[in-house]
Amino acid sequence: MKLRNIWVCLLVAAFLVTGCTGSKGGEKKEEKTTKTQSKKDEKTTKTKTKSKKAGESIKKKTVHSSAVQKLGNNKMDVVLFLNRAENVVSDVYFATLEHKGKTVTEDGKHYRELPKRFDTKEKIVSHFNRYWSRPLAESLYDNLSTKQINKKMYISIPNVDYPMMISVRNTTVQKQDDHVRVTVNNVTDPAYSPDRTLHYLLGRDSKTKRIEIESRTGTYGKEHFQ
Repeated sequence: MKLRNIWVCLLVAAFLVTGCTGSKGGEKKEEKTTKTQSKKDEKTTKTKTKSKKAGESIKKKTVHSSAVQKLGNNKMDVVLFLNRAENVVSDVYFATLEHKGKTVTEDGKHYRELPKRFDTKEKIVSHFNRYWSRPLAESLYDNLSTKQINKKMYISIPNVDYPMMISVRNTTVQKQDDHVRVTVNNVTDPAYSPDRTLHYLLGRDSKTKRIEIESRTGTYGKEHFQ
């Protein structure tokens, strides 16, 4: 009888130990599952955040690469566009004033280091191409005085400028199919040029769909495009 009671006690003790161990194992398993799920959620959140930032970055780049998608019927829209276009070279020159770069002298010319925004030919041409067709943008670049020095881009600022006046008062706009023909009279002071009339043809680029200047004819300032 005593032996039987001993066996009963041992069996009960074994069941109690097994139960406790199983409970702890279940708790550990549940805790491990929770941690794994938490890590998965964290990775998903990080992936979504990265995707969102990448999307915003692409969006910013797209906006930056396009100047004007359309011009309204208001003549002032055309005037503003042409004024910006005629000053794209000044944008590059002024960037060197803001940039704390080096200045070197070669062949009697002073060259200023260009900032990262304009430190390659493609970057400069792309900026010009926001307003001018690709061939005209490249012509503008070819007439700049640039130089590579120690793998960095430098530019020499000329001493001659071309002051212009484009306003609604001296500008005529004529729409023709998918193009806009613009004539600007008295674009500068008579002291600067006897021929002070410029003609522009504005169209839409087939790839980017943005408005660009396809041609510019007239004596004044033509040196930039030859």
